[in-house]
Amino acid sequence: MINTFPLNFRDIEEGIRTDSLLWKVHKYIQEGWPSDSSYGMELARFYNRKDDLSTVGDCVLFRERVVIPRKLRMRCLNQLHRGHPGIQRMKSVARSYLYWPSIDEDVADCVSSCTACMAVAKSPPLLEPKFWPKTTKPWERVHIDYAGPVDGANFLIVVDAFSKWPEVMKTITTTTTATISMLRSIFARFGMPEKLVSDNGAQFTSDTCKDYCKQSGIEHIKTPPFHPQSNGQAERFVDTMKRALKKIQSEEMSTETALDTFLQTYRSTPHPALNQRTPAEVLFHRNIRIPLDLIRPTTTTHSEVDQRDDQQPPAARQFQPGDAVYMKHYSRNAWQWIPGMESKRIGSVMYEIITDGHRPHRRHANQMRARTSSGRGHLAGDSTKHQLPLDILTEVAPTPWATTPKAPIPVERNNDPSSTSQRFSSDRSPTQQIVQPLPSASETSIRQPIQPPRRSSRLRRPPRRLDGYRLY
Repeated sequence: MINTFPLNFRDIEEGIRTDSLLWKVHKYIQEGWPSDSSYGMELARFYNRKDDLSTVGDCVLFRERVVIPRKLRMRCLNQLHRGHPGIQRMKSVARSYLYWPSIDEDVADCVSSCTACMAVAKSPPLLEPKFWPKTTKPWERVHIDYAGPVDGANFLIVVDAFSKWPEVMKTITTTTTATISMLRSIFARFGMPEKLVSDNGAQFTSDTCKDYCKQSGIEHIKTPPFHPQSNGQAERFVDTMKRALKKIQSEEMSTETALDTFLQTYRSTPHPALNQRTPAEVLFHRNIRIPLDLIRPTTTTHSEVDQRDDQQPPAARQFQPGDAVYMKHYSRNAWQWIPGMESKRIGSVMYEIITDGHRPHRRHANQMRARTSSGRGHLAGDSTKHQLPLDILTEVAPTPWATTPKAPIPVERNNDPSSTSQRFSSDRSPTQQIVQPLPSASETSIRQPIQPPRRSSRLRRPPRRLDGYRLY
């Protein structure tokens, strides 16, 4: 164990007498340096400083500093390093009291070998920033990171390194499953990137995320832990987004609306890193439309659009204002033709139709057909409505003719339908089977056609389930 007690002048004299090199230097200082002999490397260091060397007793001094023999140098270093002052402070104190040829190097080695000093040492000077390799196409390298929480929610940030196009997805949870689900949705729109850069978050370093990147053919690059500068593309956008949301939300706007407003503005604003081009222009080769585009004069007219339209309707399906038409009227998941009058033409295949009550309807040419002029009376107040027979609406078939061998019943040749109905209603029920003899060929040309039996004259209302099938 090295003795750490302070040194005194007597210890130095004893050490020099036992040190062959310093004792020789002590002798040369008193008797003179020989000129016809060669000196070794250590002795040459003292020879080069011979004009500043002197002796006091058995001690050797370099100017006002005591030269320390080899075996006492470590004790001197421990004394200098007693309060862990650091390299520069140790050198400053040593230059006032001690000297040996390699004292500066020995002081630096003493501090660097001290575990306590190294444990709390400052960070080394920052190196010159090293930029990521420049990308050559969109979605070649994508940087991702999480931002938040903001209003209790987190945001997954995805930034394309080539076009600076940002994608932001709001989420409550930041698990691996949720992260992969959001990335899958974004990649379904823009395609799989070649490289994915992220930090060392648990959701990015899990085996599930590793398997997803492997199956998708994505090279996952993880930055050094706690070194956000390596993922500066995403980190800078996170800072920009947070500041923008605070500014926009000060106008009493929801987080979702503020986020959409920020993204639209960011994507349509020229970026300094893109030679003053917008992210949308670099990614899509066009700018997205924003409200400021309304101030630009338009050069396209409606007539030019009609001339360029390759899908003109046939001549037979074109209508003019005032034409009588039928249009499809939709109600209760069904439709029917109702009469109307064309009011005006809206587009190449769109028309406005006026029906009863002067109600305007907008219909496509495929939902219209021409109507004869006789149908105009409906709009003039004709209340005639076409209805299906009651038998069809009630889904009850007419009473069939029975084939059982019964005696024929004479039928009176009376053209009055009321008397016929009264006779049938009084003799038998409407469901009773009736057999009539077939007329001969000679009688067919003379006799009037026999009226079929009528049902009861009582008014019956069809079921409500058939209201959608009635023709109005």
